Formats: sequence, C-alpha cells, structure tokens
Amino acid sequence: MASADTQQTLRTYRGNCHCKAFVYEIQVPEIKAVKQCNCSICHKKGYLWVLPETVDHFKIVKGCQDTLSSYGFNAKNRIHKAHTLQGIDTWALQKDHIDHAEVEPMYKVPVHKGPEPAAEIEGGKLYKGGCHCGSVTIAVTSKPLDETFEDGGLECNCSICERNGYVWTYPLNEQVVLHAEDPSKIGRYGFSQHILLKTFCRTCGVNLSNEYNADKTEEQKAGLSEDTEKWEAYARLHHPVNLRVLPEVDIYKMTRRYNKGFTAFPPQYENP
Repeated sequence: MASADTQQTLRTYRGNCHCKAFVYEIQVPEIKAVKQCNCSICHKKGYLWVLPETVDHFKIVKGCQDTLSSYGFNAKNRIHKAHTLQGIDTWALQKDHIDHAEVEPMYKVPVHKGPEPAAEIEGGKLYKGGCHCGSVTIAVTSKPLDETFEDGGLECNCSICERNGYVWTYPLNEQVVLHAEDPSKIGRYGFSQHILLKTFCRTCGVNLSNEYNADKTEEQKAGLSEDTEKWEAYARLHHPVNLRVLPEVDIYKMTRRYNKGFTAFPPQYENP
C-alpha cells in the first residue's frame, strides 16, 4: 500500500533555531494541517507537529543533532529537540488535536518554592507554574486569567515568538516572581535591540517569560531608535509571562489577540 507521502507531491521546507546554529530541511506534502497535542510538554512548548514519512526526508544543512539540547522524561522513549520550520503561517493551519493530557504516568506539576509577588490586585488571584522539569518556577498575581480577562492572551508572529509558541500576558514587574533554587538554571536569550531577554529553563527548554534587560552594553544603548526607546519605557515596567506555563490557566477559554510582530519590529529577522 502506498504511503501518504508517495501519494502526494513532496515539498521541501527549511527550518532553523532562532540563533541559526542549526538549520535543516524536511520533505513532506504541502503543510495545511498539523498535530496539536495537549500533553504536559507539548502544551508548555506550544508544539505543532508535522511528521515526515521516513528519516530520509529529514536532512541537516548546518550543525548536527548535538548542536541542540536534548530533554527526556518518564520512560524517555522520546527525546525532545527544537526544530522550527520557516515561512509557515501557523495561525492559518488546521489544528488536529491529540488528547494525551491524562496518559499515565500522570505529570506532576512542579511546586513554586520562591517568594510570592509583592503586588496586591483587587479581585486578583495568585497563579503558580513553571517549566516542565521543575528547575524554574514562576508566580503571577493577576486579575483572573480566564474568559473574563479583558486583555486575553496575545500571540505574536515575530521570529522568536513564532518559534517558541508563546501566549503572552503583560503584568507589571511587581506582579511576577521568576525563581530557581539554582539561579544558573535560568537561561536568558537576547537578540536584535536586546531590550528584552527571553527566559527559559536550561534543562527542559521551556520558555517562561520576557524579562527587561537592565544590563545592556553602551553599544546596545546607543543603537536604540526613538521609537524603540518608547517601547523600552514600557518594557522596563512590565514582565510578560507565557500563559502556557501556568497550569490553572486554560488558554483556549481566553480571548486571543494577534500581533504581526514579524514586520512590526525592525530590523527584520532573516531566515538562513
């Protein structure tokens, strides 16, 4: 019996990590639909899956598998690495949902052992969450993050948000505590204007928040445009949080805003 791939014309798609250390190509039929799993790791990372028919339809162009960090859990029969395709409008894709949220053994949500946010919000609620392995946790005080939350969640299609699958909320600094018993477990990734640093767990790779970069070099400060300085004034006061890492939040019940950041924030990212 012919496979799905051989029955359809294959197209070549190129992908890469954001820093461009790893570049690859896959051959699959035109991508119109993807798999969206709700298990503990897929939800936190915002994975949208497409599956080549064979390993021969996956080719590394730059780097090697060891260029990417690996993370396994439970039976460790799957090793998670970061592969992101270029030129895909993920908002327009059909999402075929896979329900693996309650597959045994059940995932145990990490406990936040750090301090709680200083802010007091009238009618607010304290949310706690974190990465997948539990090395990095986060606490957020906010108005209820549900269908009543006026701002909803925000998705952006800029080069980094598209790759990391963020759904953002934008609390003030005093509403957020990012914590790790071992501070070296918190990774920070900056690029372009270096106004913000994307925080992530160095062990499992889950992305947590968007932290203001108070330690820019003099060269980075000198390179800020007038428009960018206005954005920096806002960024200095806020600590955006990825709603995917808060287990009590059902992001699918919240309203959603969409920001076309890929063309809004110069300089525009160039895919390798």
